[in-house]
Amino acid sequence: MPTIQAFIMAGHPDGQKERLIAALTDAVVESVDAPVESVCVILSEVPRAHFGVAGQPAHAATAPRAVLQAFLIAGRTDAQKVRLVEALTAASAVIGVAPGVVRVFIQDLPNTDFGLGGRTALALGRGIGRAALVAHR
Repeated sequence: MPTIQAFIMAGHPDGQKERLIAALTDAVVESVDAPVESVCVILSEVPRAHFGVAGQPAHAATAPRAVLQAFLIAGRTDAQKVRLVEALTAASAVIGVAPGVVRVFIQDLPNTDFGLGGRTALALGRGIGRAALVAHR
């Protein structure tokens, strides 16, 4: 049930966005051993004027940027998360984003706080609960 929300600068052709969705999906599958059918990717295109870089709105000459949020059911290992950050960063190259400017945020959600189809991940038998997450940290 991993969900990736990718904020990217607007203006990429549809073919590039399709390849990005595929690359981000592959990154998740390979990094955290998620079944491909469980991965959801949401692209949010941000107008360059709404993307701040060094305190200024981006402009036409600003190199592409990406900010990626990975929402995961708690229980992945630190090694899996390291692989995920690396893989998501590498996947962003599909749209010409240099690795040094990709930001990745991972949010571990207890299985009581993540739902699919009207049921929590707990009810679906996935992930770990809040108490185990707190103990894990």
